[in-house]
Amino acid sequence: MRIAELGRTGLTVSTLCFGTGYLGGSPAAGARLLARAYDLGITFWDTSDDYGTHPHVARALRDVGRDGVVVATKTYASTALGARRAVGKALRELGVEAVDIFLLHAVDSAGDLEAKLPALEALSQAKARGLIRAVGVSSHSREVLARLAGLPEVDVALVVVNRTGAWMKDASPAGMTRAIRRLYRTGRGVYGMKVLESGRVTEPRAVATALRYAFRYPHVHAICLGITSEAELEADVAMWRRARRTKGA
Repeated sequence: MRIAELGRTGLTVSTLCFGTGYLGGSPAAGARLLARAYDLGITFWDTSDDYGTHPHVARALRDVGRDGVVVATKTYASTALGARRAVGKALRELGVEAVDIFLLHAVDSAGDLEAKLPALEALSQAKARGLIRAVGVSSHSREVLARLAGLPEVDVALVVVNRTGAWMKDASPAGMTRAIRRLYRTGRGVYGMKVLESGRVTEPRAVATALRYAFRYPHVHAICLGITSEAELEADVAMWRRARRTKGA
C-alpha cells in the first residue's frame, strides 16, 4: 500500500483510508476487520463520535499497536466547551494519549463555519496541549473549502470526491475540484469521501468506475472508503492496486 505525507501535518498516511462509519457488529468483530486492513497496509483509519465505532478502533489499536496507525475522528460540536468535551471523550474511548486528526464534522455553509469558530479554536488549543496532532474540517461545500484557506489553524480537510456531484452542496464536480485543488496547493492535508455516494452506488461496474476515478484523483492525499466486510476490503484493495498500476505509481 502506497503511503503519502498528509500535507504539512507531519503525518504519513496510507493513501487508502478505512472509513468506519458503516462498520457494524461488535467491537471485537470490527477490530478484526481493522487488523486485517492493517495487514494489507491500510494504516489510516477514520471514525467519528457519532459513528459509535470508537470502541472498534480502540480494540484494534490494542491489537496492532498505536504507533503504526493514523486515526482521524470528528465532532459536531459548535462551542468551545462542546469541542473540549468531545476531545476528552475521544481520548477516553479510543484509549490514546493524542488523536492524530480531529475534525469539525459536516461544516456545510459559511454561516455554519462562522458559528463553529469557537469550537475550531478549542481544537487548536487542544493541539497546542499535545492532545491533537492536526486540526481539520469535514465539508460538502465548495464555499467552505474556499474559506478554509484563510484559516491557518486548519491543517486537514475531508472533502467530497466523485464524478456525479452527489453530496456536493453548492458546486458541480468541476467546481468542487477547483476548490479542492486550491486547498491542496496550500499544503493542507486533504482526503476524499463520498466516493460511492454513501452506499448509493452498488452496481459492480458503476462501483469500479467510481473507485477508479477516486483513486486517480490528483488533489487528495488519500481516499476514505466505508468498509463493512472482509470481502469489501479485499475488493477495494485490489481495485486500488489496479488503479495505481494504470496510473504508473
